Amino acid sequence: MRVDGPSVAQPKFLDPREKLRLYRSAFRRRWFLVAVPTLLGAALAFLTASGTAVAVNKVGVPVNATTYYKAAHVLTVDRSAVGANGTVVEPDLAQTAYLASTGVVPKQVAQQLDMKERDVQESVIGFPRTGVGSVEVVAISTDAEKAVKLADTTAMTLIMEVGRQNQTNTTTQRDEIVSKLDELDQQIADLNTRIAANPPDRPQLEAQQRSLTNAYSSVYEQFTQLSQNPVTTVGLVTLEAARSAQISKYDYDEIRRQIRDGADYVTGKQTTTPADADRSVGGGPSAGMSRPTRGAMGAVVGFGLGVGLVLVLERFDGRLRRREVVEEETGLPVVAEIPELTRKEQHGAEVVVATRPRSHVAEAYRVVRSAVLFALSQKARSDDSAIVLLVTSPNPGEGKTTTVANLAAVLAEGGLKVLVINCDFRRPRVHAYLLGDGKGPADAGVAIDTGTAGVVHLTQTSLPGVKLVTGLGEGDPDVHPLEVIALQRKVVDLAKPLVDVILLDTAPFLATNDAGGLLDLADQVLLVLRSGKTTVEAARRSAEVLQRFDAPVLGVVFNASSETPDAQYYYGYASRDAGPQAGPVGGVTAD
Repeated sequence: MRVDGPSVAQPKFLDPREKLRLYRSAFRRRWFLVAVPTLLGAALAFLTASGTAVAVNKVGVPVNATTYYKAAHVLTVDRSAVGANGTVVEPDLAQTAYLASTGVVPKQVAQQLDMKERDVQESVIGFPRTGVGSVEVVAISTDAEKAVKLADTTAMTLIMEVGRQNQTNTTTQRDEIVSKLDELDQQIADLNTRIAANPPDRPQLEAQQRSLTNAYSSVYEQFTQLSQNPVTTVGLVTLEAARSAQISKYDYDEIRRQIRDGADYVTGKQTTTPADADRSVGGGPSAGMSRPTRGAMGAVVGFGLGVGLVLVLERFDGRLRRREVVEEETGLPVVAEIPELTRKEQHGAEVVVATRPRSHVAEAYRVVRSAVLFALSQKARSDDSAIVLLVTSPNPGEGKTTTVANLAAVLAEGGLKVLVINCDFRRPRVHAYLLGDGKGPADAGVAIDTGTAGVVHLTQTSLPGVKLVTGLGEGDPDVHPLEVIALQRKVVDLAKPLVDVILLDTAPFLATNDAGGLLDLADQVLLVLRSGKTTVEAARRSAEVLQRFDAPVLGVVFNASSETPDAQYYYGYASRDAGPQAGPVGGVTAD
């Protein structure tokens, strides 16, 4: 039976109910991508919120139970001590403001006020006002008196530190000039001693002496100018002492942020935000949010991000998930949708048809059996030899071997004699399903000499009516694939008169060429695809190659489908767990 075109076309535009079903399926698969951002958003928002209770005034503006204060001590440049003949150097206001919260100033303030140095640094900041030649020392606290003490003490300590640095700079400059004069004087004395000995290079020494004498005169002139016209770096004096003023939590947090991040000392730009009438009464935008409110908002934001992530991933997901898409992309009908196995069943080697004959999975494989036998009943056969059914998949891990084992079980429960041939000699797995007890491919059964083709093993499996052929190249890393395929073909020819159905468990279709060498032996081909694993490209390529070989493809077995219609399993709910359920079909007799 050949299918060249799509049996069911997927509509380009889905109705709203179909879209809702698809979205529901997507969120059911990726629910954790919504749950995790939602929980993280709620937790982060809750933990970062302030636990302080918030009161509300008559107009509904949040009012903080804690009051916040700011005190500012203003310093200005002191030009009164500059002499008439002195050279005046203006202080660097940005550098001076920086010293208010850095270096020795906060350390000395902490000692004077019996505080920790870090607490002082986190509560004080200096702002340079270059336009008016002043520095504003700002202190914040929840106590008005403490804010005033911090600002005043820091300002006075800053005045003394600036004066000390000015004195140090003047002394250092004078000492450097004196040291230079001493060095030059020593060099001139050494040259005079050498010249007095009248050496041959006396002209050169006299030239060096004149050069050093000129340098000495230049440095001495600097010393004279410094003595007569001292360079004075003016200090700072208080223009306005600190006074406390209540501020809003918004302004308090803004100043704390500036203390933490640093103000614009280079440009001297004012970055503080003056408190307006509204903010002086209440808090900022986030002041009125309680922890539960912030947690709820964080959960909403996280939920929105999770939903967006799911929709984006679903939009660009190139894996097959729906029957309609499978049929449209491959041009092949889906003969059955197999429900997803449990995690234990996926990692084990359980034949579900035998262990749970009334399950949805078992009944889905019976649908495959019915499709196989019905298709063959419509095809004229020249003899009573066995039906050859080739089962393959595009890539490993898509349920090909599981399908073979369960299909063998449902065919045998109808009274048919089934022979399973392991044609995947590189990664043999079917023996784990059919032999059980941890037996390997050659641990049981009898050896059969196929003549020049070699020796294979025929084993009675744990399923009544199902036998397994192994030994077709397994365990031999040096075997040539063409020799193995020839041996597999020989075994099929020998087994045809002896059984009713031959199932070929082949290698993945796109991974090797092994399955292609057996296509001409098959009466029907089943292509196994796995929902959520097989890509659209892999399924399309497999269908194209099968069509190119003119293979008699029965259709697709769609594994791990999460959208299996319940009506398909009505029989599994209603029938008894009896023995054989199918008699002779399509000329195939059961012995």
